[in-house]
Amino acid sequence: MLAACRNIWIKLGLAALIAAGAAAASAGQADAAEPFELYTTYVNLAAPPGESITYSVEAINRSDATKVFPITLETNGNNWEYKITSGGRTVREIAVKPDESESFNVQIEVPLEVNKGEYRFTVVAGNLARLPLVINVTEQGTFASEWTVEQPNMEGYADDTFTFSTELRNRTAEEQTYALAAAVQPGWDARFSVSGDSVRSVTVEPNATKTISVQIIPPESIEAGTYQIPVAATNNSTQAETTLEVVITGTYGIDLTTADERLNTKIKAGGTRTVDLVVKNTGTAKLEDVSLTSNSPVDWEVTFEPSKITSIEPGQTATVQATIKSTDKALAGDYEVDITARSAQKSDTIALRVAVQSSVLWGWIGILIVIAVAGGVYYLYRKYGRR
Repeated sequence: MLAACRNIWIKLGLAALIAAGAAAASAGQADAAEPFELYTTYVNLAAPPGESITYSVEAINRSDATKVFPITLETNGNNWEYKITSGGRTVREIAVKPDESESFNVQIEVPLEVNKGEYRFTVVAGNLARLPLVINVTEQGTFASEWTVEQPNMEGYADDTFTFSTELRNRTAEEQTYALAAAVQPGWDARFSVSGDSVRSVTVEPNATKTISVQIIPPESIEAGTYQIPVAATNNSTQAETTLEVVITGTYGIDLTTADERLNTKIKAGGTRTVDLVVKNTGTAKLEDVSLTSNSPVDWEVTFEPSKITSIEPGQTATVQATIKSTDKALAGDYEVDITARSAQKSDTIALRVAVQSSVLWGWIGILIVIAVAGGVYYLYRKYGRR
């Protein structure tokens, strides 16, 4: 019985000794905590070339004395720009009271010309503490300019205007002014504009972009095909190039004339005249829904048969009869009747000169008036001439 009690007391004593040792070890660890520390929440950040990264660092003083120390950044051979600030001002030394902390910012500029990969830096507080930092550059950097196009290929007809939306990016560390130019063939036209204003040069801030609208205007006589238009933004230190592509699917052309190619005719007052018209497709694309209209003197009538042509293939013609009716009050003389053949893309107008001749009725009336006047004169002569 005594032996059993002795064993229990021994075990209790050992447990107490173990507990006391653990408590002493914990107290030792607490006492061994660093008296001074640099701390930031995120020590490893990712960024693309040209971006600025800011670390918010806290200097913690757990000692019983005020600590004054210089604050620097070891770049480990990386020639990157940086600055250390607090309250908006650059700082070189910091003082921290006992059991207090002070915050400051470390801003590091990722260069534009940099390789993709991991880069290490160290924030140093004198001989008190060091804080390792890591920046992961997510893509390969360049010191250049880039010109990109949202839609580099456009398709249309020769009389279309092709408008490309482009972005010019300055991936250098300096402001750049670029001269804009397009290598177009004779007869073509290229125009550059920014925010609706025509320009020949643009200025772009470092690591910024500028939206440029490029209008390409082909000559109307251009043949169907695919055309490459190189454009460039250049200066003495850098340049950017891109290529625009215009696909011409055809050209539109329309020609209106008379069957005998004469642009004059005759008509009597109140009479009608039929004129044969020829509409020709002089382009390389089909003309569709060609309508005919006229502009004639007041109270005249002009009708067409047919009034609309469904389609005309390239190089082909269509014949239309125009019936012109003058008013019966028209005086003798020359009049103009304008006739237009119009499709959605092209139109052509001819001016037809119409000579109005007096009607036979008015001729006989004139003769009767002359006879009446002559008879009256003769009567007066016979009656009063011998007195």
